[in-house]
Formats: sequence, C-alpha cells, structure tokens
Amino acid sequence: MNQMTRNIPRWILAFIGSLLLFAIGALVCIRLTLFNQNFMIKQVHDAKYIETIRKDVTESIQDLGRGSNIPPEVLSDVVTEKMVATNVENYIRGIYQDVPFQLQGEDQIKENIINNVQQYAQQKNIPIDEGTQKNLENLANTATKNFSSYIEIPYLMSYGQKVMSFKSSLNLILLVVGAGFVLTFTLLLLMVKLKHQRVRWSSITFLGAGLMLVVLPAIIYFSGVINRLGITSEGLYRFVTSYVTTFDLSFVFVGLAAIAIAVLLVIISERMRDRKIFNIQ
Repeated sequence: MNQMTRNIPRWILAFIGSLLLFAIGALVCIRLTLFNQNFMIKQVHDAKYIETIRKDVTESIQDLGRGSNIPPEVLSDVVTEKMVATNVENYIRGIYQDVPFQLQGEDQIKENIINNVQQYAQQKNIPIDEGTQKNLENLANTATKNFSSYIEIPYLMSYGQKVMSFKSSLNLILLVVGAGFVLTFTLLLLMVKLKHQRVRWSSITFLGAGLMLVVLPAIIYFSGVINRLGITSEGLYRFVTSYVTTFDLSFVFVGLAAIAIAVLLVIISERMRDRKIFNIQ
C-alpha cells in the first residue's frame, strides 16, 4: 500500500511530462513543416507539381494557338520546366518571407512563342504581314498572363500569410512548454532515489509521449481521408495530399523515435538493475 501511495505522485508527474513532451514533439513537427518554406518547396518537387504546372501552361498556350491555326507542337517547348520551378519556388519564398513576388521569364516566353511561330511560318512558306504579327504579339501577351495565373495561387498566399502570423507565438509556446517539461521531468527524477528506477520512469514519460504522437496521425493516415480531399486540379491535388500526408507522418516518425528511446531506456534500466543485484550478491 505504501509503495502504491508513493507511486501516485510519480505517475502524475510522468503523465504531465508525457503531455508536455508530446506538445514539444508536435510543436517541433509544426515548426519544421508548416512554418518551413523548404518543406513546402520539397513537397512541390516530390509531388511533381512543377511538371504538372508546365504541362497545364503549355496546353493553355497551345489552345490559344489553335485559335490562330498554329499547330500544338509549334508551342510545345515555349515554357521550360526550369522557368516554372524558379517562379514557383520564388512565389513560395515570397509567401514565407513576406516579399512581393515578381514573375520571371515573361519576356523569354514571348520571345519563344514569336520565334517558334516565325520559324514554322518560314518552313511552310506562310507570309507574316503586319496584322498577323500583331495577332502573334497579342497571343504572346495572353500566354504570359495565363502563365502568371498558374504560378500565383491566391489561397496559397493567404494560407502562408496566416501560418507565418503565428510564428512568433509558436516559438514562445515552444519555449514555455520546454521549460515546463524540464521542470516536471526534474521533479520526477528527484522523487526517485535509485538510478535504474529513474531511467525506468524516464522511459514511461517518453513512451506516453510517443504513443500520443503516433496513434491519431496513424489513424488519419490509414483512414485514407487525406486522399479524399475535394480538389479538382490534378497538380494541386497531388501537391496538397503530399504536403498533408508528409506533415501527418512527421508526427508518426517523431512518435516512433520517442518510443524507441523509451525501449532503449527500459533495456538500460534492466541492465542497471541486474548489475546492482549482481553486485549485492
């Protein structure tokens, strides 16, 4: 009875420590993902969003060209993958750094369109008069505007601005929670005299936090709810699902790391206990 009564405060501190460690793990995951521009850029590339955007932009330009009897293959390479990647990455950096975005490569797209059409006209012996040249320039200008609309996604900008507005608050909360965990963990260790028991109680704290980090995100991942997001654009759908999935799994990986630490601490605790018993004998 005395042993059980003595352990009640320890269990309470271990539980509070697990909650605080869970909060630290969750906040670190959020800090390294949602508040990290490099994370979003990586997901853009992993989801092949760049290739999809280039394909969509090219098809929109080809559709414009059809109205002027320009074959699609003539305009198939006016927008390069490097050009799309540069603009998408700059757009994301602008969101996180609160810097106005400036589209790059507009003049290059116009020049590519005009050059490709002129070369096609020369091959087919099609004369280009003043009216045709003016229509060609209008086509190039319209194509550039279409390119801009595919790069600049308004609600992505709104999302990034809302996220970054909480950055300072997140850092403060992380500092407070971290201090609370250190205090709670220290009190727990002070309540335990034997070294191997301190290690064992430490493992309980890490195990509890690990389980809390793993269970719910794992349920969300295996439920398939992320794949059922209602996004009509194929490229944007792949990007958002990849972004959310990786964010969700980051909790699972951190939780598994905490569980692994807990298991390691249990093994260390048992070895310390066995060594103590052996020395006594």
